[in-house]
Amino acid sequence: MSRVFSPSELGEAINRSRRLVPEALSALCDTITESTGESPDRSRVEYVSRFWLMHLCDQVTIESMENTAVMEGGAGIHGSESTSRGSVASRRSRLLMGFGSADAPIVVVNPYLKSSLIGEISGAIRLRTLARWMTIPTHSHSVHPHPRSLLAVGRDDASTIRRLVALTAPTELVEEHHEWSGWAKANIQPRLKVLYSANAHQSSLAFRHLAFEQRGIGTKVAIHQHGGGYGIDEAHLGEEHDIAMSDVFYTFGWRRAEFGDRVRPLPTAMPQRSRRKPVDGLLLMSLPVTKHGYRLQPFLLPHHIERAVDETVGFVDELADSLNLQVRSSGSNAFPIERLRSTAARVVEDAGSERGSVAASRATLVVHNYLGTSWLETLAMNIPTVCFYDQNIYKPRAAAQPFVDALARAGIIHYSGREAAKFVNSLRGDPSAWWKSAEVQEAREAFVARYANFSVNWLDAWQDEFESLLAG
Repeated sequence: MSRVFSPSELGEAINRSRRLVPEALSALCDTITESTGESPDRSRVEYVSRFWLMHLCDQVTIESMENTAVMEGGAGIHGSESTSRGSVASRRSRLLMGFGSADAPIVVVNPYLKSSLIGEISGAIRLRTLARWMTIPTHSHSVHPHPRSLLAVGRDDASTIRRLVALTAPTELVEEHHEWSGWAKANIQPRLKVLYSANAHQSSLAFRHLAFEQRGIGTKVAIHQHGGGYGIDEAHLGEEHDIAMSDVFYTFGWRRAEFGDRVRPLPTAMPQRSRRKPVDGLLLMSLPVTKHGYRLQPFLLPHHIERAVDETVGFVDELADSLNLQVRSSGSNAFPIERLRSTAARVVEDAGSERGSVAASRATLVVHNYLGTSWLETLAMNIPTVCFYDQNIYKPRAAAQPFVDALARAGIIHYSGREAAKFVNSLRGDPSAWWKSAEVQEAREAFVARYANFSVNWLDAWQDEFESLLAG
């Protein structure tokens, strides 16, 4: 099995990966020129392609750490830009588009809202004179019929990066770069004052091209945090990218002094709860389990994932036989539940037919085997929560450490699966007295205020912030 890297080794790897990005950017510009016969605007290429380039550099660094061949093991390098082009949008997004004024100076694309549909409609109606919801074209990965040449071949990371960019960059970033640039120029909105999103800047190439054009005429791009790790991890690729993409970046409560007021808190909607009857038992929210390195983030590295799986097996092995447990996996990468059924007869797989926050709101206690997004939601929703992870592979940044330490003292965070299970056993199936205690609630509230700022009054905050943006 691969060895586990310490937080300091991981930090060194992240720095090494970031030093490769300029080389990767140059290689991409060269590939566009060679493939299209027209030199691109380097600043545009960086804006629309930086997220893919950072992931590629992370994957090269991961493979180098593991001493394996990138082209053999680097799943995820291909097809990072792989949604379908055209008017593909969810029914919910299309419905919300009908409530905003066509003259509204703010456009909202793919916000991070886990409220009910009624809650989202209420938001669109409330903000209709300020903001209008909009869908954005997405695109499909295609294969260009003319093979690209290898711009460089070598064994060092820089030449490997150049070779991989030439071989693997999605067609949308190369052969179609100028086409997308033209599309953005043709669709620019001169009266638009603010372009807001929490997800589209990562998932939609069209959004990034449009944002680049809009910024050129003075439109502010506002990006909102949409997941876990932001503000907590010592280094976070998504956080770096989102801040670089935006004129203002909204967080779940934390700040970064070096960016001043440009990085500031703005709450988002409290996640939806279930109206169904609570279930008796525990819900384990698991990290995605994959053998491929996606990026340099602890719960996305194969060797760290395997450690988390081992800790989870230990948790279930130590868990009292009287406790029922449902296991819910993040995304499509399911937890190998067969490794748990050999140690516990009362372990079942959650079908995932409802949102994670909705399922969590029905559980007696929610357990997390990683620090992703779901633990922020259950803490914010005031649902009894226990987390466990190996502190030898994950270390929060200095600003977050005191808040994490307080959660550990209160019994919310544990540093091994077995330790967490012993604590859960001590609650004897009823965590209410522990959870309502002053120590737990003080630690929870302090953490939530800084790192999980979901609110039932989010609309008031959004209206005030949008009005402030327009007045500034």
